[in-house]
Amino acid sequence: MVKKSSVQPYRTEEIPRKFLIDEVRRIAKLLVKIPTMKEFDAHSQIGKAVTCEKKFHGWNNFLIAAGFEPGSSRQLISSDDLKSEFVRIASMLGRTPTTDDFSENKRVGSTSTVAARFGDGNWDKACRVLGFSPPKKSKPPKMGGWNKGIKLAKVNLDQLRHFYEAEGMSMGSIAAKLGVGIGTVRRRMDEAGIIVRRHHYTQPVQTLPETLLYHELEKQRIPFMKQQPIDGFYVVDALVPGARIVIEVDGDYWHRQTDPNIARRDQKKTKYLESRGYIVFRFTESELKADVSKCVDKVSALWRDYKR
Repeated sequence: MVKKSSVQPYRTEEIPRKFLIDEVRRIAKLLVKIPTMKEFDAHSQIGKAVTCEKKFHGWNNFLIAAGFEPGSSRQLISSDDLKSEFVRIASMLGRTPTTDDFSENKRVGSTSTVAARFGDGNWDKACRVLGFSPPKKSKPPKMGGWNKGIKLAKVNLDQLRHFYEAEGMSMGSIAAKLGVGIGTVRRRMDEAGIIVRRHHYTQPVQTLPETLLYHELEKQRIPFMKQQPIDGFYVVDALVPGARIVIEVDGDYWHRQTDPNIARRDQKKTKYLESRGYIVFRFTESELKADVSKCVDKVSALWRDYKR
C-alpha cells in the first residue's frame, strides 16, 4: 500500500468531484465491496469521507454518483470464497500468510475484508478462526541503519511511472508527495526499468512577468507548480497538475530578436507538449504587464471547467 502523502496537491474543498468518484471506485475494487465511510478514510489517498459527504450532500448520494447501489448488500464476496482464497495462499506459501503475503498473492478479497469477516478487524484472530496459527512476527529489514526496505515496498511502481512519465514530476517532487526519500524513488525506478532523464539546467531567476503570473494564479486559487520539468526534455514556466495545463511566458527582449531559431524552438516545444496531451498557453511580457488578470482568466475558465 502506498504511504499517504503529507503533501496535498489541492485544498480539501478544491478536490474535484471526479477525483473522489475515481477514488471510491478504486477502493471498492480493492476491498471487493462497497466501502463504508470508515473504510474510505482508511484506504483513501485523497480526501476524506466527510468531504465526499459534503460535496454530494450525503454519503449515499456520493455512492450513487459513483455507480453503486447503497441499498444493496455490501458483501460482494462470500465467506466460503474468502476462506478458500486464504487456504490457497497458505498452501502455496507453506505457512500462514501475513497481510502482505495475502495482498501480494490474492485473487479475490482483501486483508481488511478477511480480518473484518473472521476476526473482528484483527488479522491474528482471523487466522485462528480459519484454523491457522498467527504468522510469526519478524523484524523489519535494516538497510544502512534505517528501515528503508519498508518504505521501498510502499512505493507503487505503476503510480511511480505515472508521476514521472505522464505528469512529468521530478524525483524530488515524487519523493515529497509519497513521503519517502529520493533514494527510495531512484531505486524503485531502477527496478521498474524507468529511464531516468538527466536535467542539466539551473533554476532561472524569476522575472517580473513570471512574478505577475504566479501572483495572479495564486490570487485566483489555481494550483500550479513553478519551473516544472516535463519528460526530462523541457522546463515549463508553470504547470497546473491534473488538468495538464502549461503556461509559458515569452519575454519581450528575446522574442523581439530577428533570430528565427527562437520562434522555431518555441514552436517545437509547444508541438511536443501538445502531443503529450498538455494544453499550452503562451503569454507575452507585454500582455501580462498590460492586464495579467485577463490572461489568467483564460486559464481559470479551463481549470474551472476541468473541476466540474
